[in-house]
Amino acid sequence: MRVFKACLLVIKRRMVLFATYFFIFISLSILLSQFSGEDHTGGFEESRPTFTVINRDKETPYTEKMMDFLKAHGTWVSLKDDKEALQDARFNDAVSYILIIPEGFQDALQSEKPVKLLENMTQDSASGYQMSSYVNQYWEYIRTWEKIEGKPDREKTADEVLNLLSSSVKVEKRQYLKTQPVFQGYGAQYQVAPYIILVICVLCITSIFLSFQRPDIRMRNLCGPLKPFTRLWQMGLGCACVGIVFWILLTLAGFVIYYDSVKNMDIRITALILLNSFIMLLFAMAVSVLASLFVKDSNTQNAAANILALGLSFLGGAFVPTSIMGESVLKFAKCLPVYWYEECLSKISGLTGFGMENLLPVWKCMGILLGFTAAVLCVTLAVNKQRSGAEESFGSNKTEIEW
Repeated sequence: MRVFKACLLVIKRRMVLFATYFFIFISLSILLSQFSGEDHTGGFEESRPTFTVINRDKETPYTEKMMDFLKAHGTWVSLKDDKEALQDARFNDAVSYILIIPEGFQDALQSEKPVKLLENMTQDSASGYQMSSYVNQYWEYIRTWEKIEGKPDREKTADEVLNLLSSSVKVEKRQYLKTQPVFQGYGAQYQVAPYIILVICVLCITSIFLSFQRPDIRMRNLCGPLKPFTRLWQMGLGCACVGIVFWILLTLAGFVIYYDSVKNMDIRITALILLNSFIMLLFAMAVSVLASLFVKDSNTQNAAANILALGLSFLGGAFVPTSIMGESVLKFAKCLPVYWYEECLSKISGLTGFGMENLLPVWKCMGILLGFTAAVLCVTLAVNKQRSGAEESFGSNKTEIEW
């Protein structure tokens, strides 16, 4: 296993560079966890708009109960019955809704031409319309009760109306997964994971191939007793071991950083996310082998790693959500493997069950990503066969191993 040991030696000599990339990625993951770790209420919370009521009519149980009802759903702001004060309050957004009850309004509830309420609310905002809805509901019930009863007891009528408006419907919430599918921070780490996977794989694998493409080393290997198949098999084993070890470290880092959230996730969701990232690792290793056929020195190596990683990640939706991409860009992105990785991650995050109809889109995306991997491997074999007898394959190459 001399070739395999040589591969590990090459990786060891460049461990500082790989560790730098890895810890930068982990730092970004920690920042993402801080931004996404804010507490968000999972249920519904009623907003409480600010309002003012100017009563130019007499005080009755109707108006008193209306104020109690509105205060239960909003925030009352006391203002004087002055035109300038009301205008200033609206101009400065001190209140979202102003209700003016004109004189004679309550006595005209049963008449054919009732006195209208005067309202002023914030335009293009739901808060004012929300309070207006409460007011209209309240007085519609009062008006209906007045017409039915004739001259009812206003105290009793107001209480009955409040009971009607306070009634609620029981809602039962059911959740078919054990927990929320994917925690936001954990999902964000795997959303940008294609970048670090591509960078590390390209740097590692091209470093290994560069070391064995030096002309004197190649000629020595050709003259040696080791068969070419055995040598390639050991090189492939070295590349695979490095990639898998990195994937394991990435997985463990996610578990450590987001332990409190991951432990509550459905284990099937976690397994699908890890499987998706592992398939992305296979694609990254295939692309790295193809890139190693064209990389001649460390400068080309760094350029290839950054261009491939940044280009595929940006256009594939790792850094920019596909939801805000233009139609033409999105069509192009669908031709990239990272897009299908992100699409698969999105499908996994939105799973509500594990039936065939739920998992079919996930398997479809993973299958497409595997198809890209197979296509890249076929291109690699074709290029390698074409270049195997060319003179440029014996060009000058720098290596990490000095003899």
